[in-house]
Amino acid sequence: MAIQTIQEHRVPLRKKLAYSTNQLSINLVWQAFNTVAVYYYVTVQNVSGTAISVGMIVYGIVNAFLNLWAGYVSDRTRGRLGRRIPYVLFGTIPLSAAFYFLFRPPHIGPGLLLLYFLALTFAFDLCFTVVALNVGALYPEMYRTQRDRSYVSAWQQFFGIIGLIAGVALSKSLGQSLGWGTMALLFAVVSVIFLFVSLYGSFEDQSLQENSLPFVRAFSETLKNRLFQMYVVGNFLIQLVTTMFTTLSSFYTKYVVPMSSLQSTLFLGFIFIVAIPMSFVWARIAIRYSAARATLVATVLYGLMVLVFLILHTPLLVIVTGAFGGIPIAGFLVLLNILLADVIDQDERQTGRRREGMYLGVNGFIVRIGISVQYAIMAIFFAVSGFNPDRAVQQMGAINGFRILMGAVPAAIVVLAFLAFAFYRRRVAEVAAVLKAQ
Repeated sequence: MAIQTIQEHRVPLRKKLAYSTNQLSINLVWQAFNTVAVYYYVTVQNVSGTAISVGMIVYGIVNAFLNLWAGYVSDRTRGRLGRRIPYVLFGTIPLSAAFYFLFRPPHIGPGLLLLYFLALTFAFDLCFTVVALNVGALYPEMYRTQRDRSYVSAWQQFFGIIGLIAGVALSKSLGQSLGWGTMALLFAVVSVIFLFVSLYGSFEDQSLQENSLPFVRAFSETLKNRLFQMYVVGNFLIQLVTTMFTTLSSFYTKYVVPMSSLQSTLFLGFIFIVAIPMSFVWARIAIRYSAARATLVATVLYGLMVLVFLILHTPLLVIVTGAFGGIPIAGFLVLLNILLADVIDQDERQTGRRREGMYLGVNGFIVRIGISVQYAIMAIFFAVSGFNPDRAVQQMGAINGFRILMGAVPAAIVVLAFLAFAFYRRRVAEVAAVLKAQ
């Protein structure tokens, strides 16, 4: 009955657009954090890169469990405002405040600054997890048809890419030109505005509040879903590569292929400028050929893009390669949402419950482990490569290490992601055959 109610709920375009603006806020602060937080504390505040990397390994593990907690609590929430909306409404201000104070550290020594960084990072990511998970949980519940999901996802990425452009391409240059605290304040205010705008376009089915599972069973049922297993492996690997790419790009454009602030902005900006129109192209491809098949194509293109960073030597080639990368990145931004929504639909057919929160929580749990993996890789690199933040020109061991981290390692990971998505597509076909037989 709940399914029918939502499917017949014709959502006006203005509300679809309003809901989609949440991605501008989410991507703005998250990508800015990924792109410049470590860079700021290592190169500006002179905190040990190895020490931060080790701390981030522990942080990634703790945060992974926070995702599980947030998803489970969200599914079991009861209230007049719904299961998801209250967390967005009351979590927005703390999220933005934590982001701001992360870039306004007190004048203390490097050891205390490390503790400050880890504490503020934990606070920021706790708030981010709660808000982003519940924002994401609304999407598969509100939109049930493939057409609606494809086009709403495309609009989400339209606004999300604006946030990405600012978060990735502008955070470093604005921090250097206006001051890091001013950049953080500007981003925090924008984030608050658009998260509140998104609530205008958000709605929930109140009847779904009565259907929830105990934690152990909810966690077990989620992990046993074979379609979800394939999805989460592929998503984990793609997110790992993307996080490595955004974190390392600041180092790559400073030490490997030195670029001015304008060139660095063009490099990262063109990725997402290309991705904006490509989001709607991928939405059409998903409707016509299926999201699973389109994801395989995006994965191949992504692997080719990252591999090229092994051999780039001029700023122009870096910028051109980044622009090409906007094509597969747009694909993942649109398609991964659809794939997970399809997993949740399959689970509802099996359990009779809508469990968006737990699926996003488990997905976040596994994906966030990637943060620990990323920083473990970086900790090893900082320890053995001879990287010295006090040197404007690094020795060849460090330069070649950055090339490998931006090119060879991501390319190998993308190959594994392709295999996972191939198995996902096969499983989708098997499920469709079973349903047809029934």
